[in-house]
Amino acid sequence: MRVHDAVLGILLLLLAGFMAHAAAGFPPMPGQRFGPALVPFLLAAGFALSGLVLLASGLLSGRSQPLVSLEGWGEPKSRLVDVALVLGGLVLLIVFWHTLGFLISATLYATLLAGRLRGGRYASALFVCAPLCFIVDWVFRRILLVPLPQGPLTGLYW
Repeated sequence: MRVHDAVLGILLLLLAGFMAHAAAGFPPMPGQRFGPALVPFLLAAGFALSGLVLLASGLLSGRSQPLVSLEGWGEPKSRLVDVALVLGGLVLLIVFWHTLGFLISATLYATLLAGRLRGGRYASALFVCAPLCFIVDWVFRRILLVPLPQGPLTGLYW
């Protein structure tokens, strides 16, 4: 399946505009320099920048290609398994969010997905994913003051 870069760029720009508009309505946090709108605005800026790059790339490519091409969709079958793992993993992450806590569930999900997409290199995926999930947890807990569920690690780390 192939989608023209300009189409993806426009979709990302629309999503960025929607996110920024929604975040603009978030109330400020009293006594804090950063409020709940910071992360959505940063994500919207990243989406907008990516959308502009894709739009420019699609318009400047000079190739005449269809906006959407379904040729080769699902070939090889492992791509369909990868899509199912991403979506199914997100569902399992939501289901076990409070039971396992963020750090354990996000590390498992990210490691399994990264290992699968890197051709079975799960050890190196764990080496990267575990510290990154720990950093995300720390940023939410210490900087954004949003405690994520700890699950069985409650009271074991900070």
